[in-house]
Amino acid sequence: MRILKFWNSFLICFVIILSEVNANESTVTVVFKNDAKYKGTDDTFVRKGSSFSGGMSNFGRCSRIEINEQTRLGLIRFDVSSLFKKYIKINSITLRLFSKNAPKSGSISVHRLNIKNSAWREGGNCGGTVIGANRHEVTWFHLADYGGFPSPPPSWASRTAGPSTAGVDYDEKALGSAPNTNSKENSKFDIMFDGDLSALINDWALATPIQEQRDLGGNPSWTADWNWAQPAAETANEGMLLKGTDGDIHVFHSSEAENSELRPQLIVTYQPRKKS
Repeated sequence: MRILKFWNSFLICFVIILSEVNANESTVTVVFKNDAKYKGTDDTFVRKGSSFSGGMSNFGRCSRIEINEQTRLGLIRFDVSSLFKKYIKINSITLRLFSKNAPKSGSISVHRLNIKNSAWREGGNCGGTVIGANRHEVTWFHLADYGGFPSPPPSWASRTAGPSTAGVDYDEKALGSAPNTNSKENSKFDIMFDGDLSALINDWALATPIQEQRDLGGNPSWTADWNWAQPAAETANEGMLLKGTDGDIHVFHSSEAENSELRPQLIVTYQPRKKS
């Protein structure tokens, strides 16, 4: 009887181990990064300032993203619609950035943007005051500048300049964070995400950019034009906000970096659906 019980216990343990091995073998990893085959990354930063000192400037074409606590806020979004209905469960998500200046104080956190801020557009400038020409580019003052001075209320969810109000412009709880002490010049800087990762990708995978509609930077738009009417249009992929915890500016390579190996990546691992 003891031998039989031992044998049954052994079989159960063997089945559990085998199941775990098979599950690991079926895990799929996909990397989203702008290159010759994938053009689905939007990234930029907005800079706090008056109309002529950064507040009306767009940085979508810059090869860098500048981030600190209050005056430089990063925006990034990845088109993950190719994952739609491909997975049973999302196992992990990592935002991989590559540091350019490697500061050692503070940290960088990633927050999910409020869906009311989902109409932001990367744009095609790298500095310079954006006034007129209906450029449809994100600036500190607006999600997508439609020209002229910012006499209408700013089009961020908070109706204030800059997407800087926690709990209104972006989720107060971070998706993940990492200390700047981990950074090295031109080396990877990984931020692991926590929380309900499947629910996050469930939402983001529903959305695709409008291919026939582009801003002046040549980037596909995720929402239809809405001009100054409020509220702004929305999409299921609102993207993320990156912010620091002190005044030091952490500079990362953007999706416009000449070296494609230094461009931001979203690394997703998942358990695929079984093919019928």
